[in-house]
Amino acid sequence: MQGFRLIPAMVTLLLHGLVAAVLLIGLPGISDSQELKPKPVVIQAKLVIDKVPPSRAKPAPPAKPKPAPKPKPVVKPKPEVKPKPAPKPKPKPKPAPKPKGPTAEEIRQKKAAEKAAEEAKQRALQEQIRKQQQEELAAALASEDAALEEAELVSSYEDLIAQLVVNNWSRPPSARNGMSVTVAIRTLPTGEIISASVVKGSGNEAFDQSALRAVKGLGEIAELGELAQQNRAAYERKFRHFQFKFEPTDLRR
Repeated sequence: MQGFRLIPAMVTLLLHGLVAAVLLIGLPGISDSQELKPKPVVIQAKLVIDKVPPSRAKPAPPAKPKPAPKPKPVVKPKPEVKPKPAPKPKPKPKPAPKPKGPTAEEIRQKKAAEKAAEEAKQRALQEQIRKQQQEELAAALASEDAALEEAELVSSYEDLIAQLVVNNWSRPPSARNGMSVTVAIRTLPTGEIISASVVKGSGNEAFDQSALRAVKGLGEIAELGELAQQNRAAYERKFRHFQFKFEPTDLRR
């Protein structure tokens, strides 16, 4: 670019130098005697200004390419784990066909099992019988004990009633030793006598009626009321309705 600018300036300087040399030296063939009036030389000079082309900017050095960014590691999707197919069950070996009919061993085992079951049944039956006998014996003993106790209780109350009747009895003149009369008596749980009647006479009307009056004259046997409260079952069985045999022992022969 600078070389192009110097060419017009050099041309201009060269022309000015030639004009100055002609003026000083003169043209060849012209004598010095001849005076030449110097004619004004009009030099038309044009200043040619060569348009300097716009300076071209130095091309910028190519920019160093930026290092390419490191590619991000591509996360590969985890392969979908497909469930393993369940192993097909192995076909069970077919059992060997059983022989028709029981074998000798099976027959022996069956007989042994039947025998054991029968023996167990017999043992259970014997045990049941033994327990039943024990229970019956215990019940009989308990019943016997209860019967003895009740018999003693009844006997004591019969003696008490006999003594009460004797104490309330008026002896008739015709009464003799060995006479006896049986009187049926009905009472309430309070001990009150509600009825009395002769069920078996002595053969002596005066004696029988005297015994009946003695029983009715008691009106109430308080001891029977106490018994009904303490042992209602014994009272109901023996003294709700009972027969009393009146047989005095101190009569005349």
